[in-house]
Amino acid sequence: MGSLKIEIKNNDLRPDVSIVHFDGALDSASVTTINRNFNKLFEGKRLYTIADMSKVTHISSAAVGELMGCRQVLTEKGGDLVIAGLNLDVKTKMNQLGATKIFKFHNDLRTAMNAYSWQIEQKPEKVWISFPPELNFVPPVRQFVSRITRQKGYGQRDSFRIETIVDEACNNAVEHGVPDKARDIELFLKIDRSKLEIEVVNLSDPEKINSLKAISKSILGTEEKKFERGRGLALIKMLSNDLAIDFSGKGTTVHVTKLREE
Repeated sequence: MGSLKIEIKNNDLRPDVSIVHFDGALDSASVTTINRNFNKLFEGKRLYTIADMSKVTHISSAAVGELMGCRQVLTEKGGDLVIAGLNLDVKTKMNQLGATKIFKFHNDLRTAMNAYSWQIEQKPEKVWISFPPELNFVPPVRQFVSRITRQKGYGQRDSFRIETIVDEACNNAVEHGVPDKARDIELFLKIDRSKLEIEVVNLSDPEKINSLKAISKSILGTEEKKFERGRGLALIKMLSNDLAIDFSGKGTTVHVTKLREE
């Protein structure tokens, strides 16, 4: 199967990350080599470790067990061990050994690095969407945002509520905006591990702006006056942790903050 080679590299752009490159077969005979190299990591301060297994040809249960033990030591020290670049055969073997319950798997080093930014540095990610002011564009937009939240680890309930918020905000933007296909509605999304911020901006219809302001004042303020319309904004307020509406300029901006619950 070929002897195993292990090389540990540091990343200048990510000073807290170590990359362990494996080349060859991770069989039972490689356990000592794995242990010796990871002991070097335990002594240092780079506790977040990416195992690059793109050149691994085979893996045994003994090697998987050793890597599980290495990960446990790193997590106890406040770090982690994630795996990147597995080929299909090796990944299938690790699945059979139950490794998917222990490790996070990434397709390549770049994806693993991005996950580091998200999980460890807790940097938010941003998305911008622009679409014509037509109702038929709203469903794919809300579904796209919902998929992003699920990919980022948000639970089913959070994703459903976020999808509902986006649906209502975008529908209102279409309904109360100028039906000009040349002026798109814009959606700005900012998501991190603890919360999601949504901002929907449209060009306001002068004939509808006063009505929208009155509805918004009733929903956001303390007035008891009820409106037949405005249930969408009321629902957004109920599902979110913060709702703000800005009518400055010619456009209307709806800003929503939704904290992660799951």
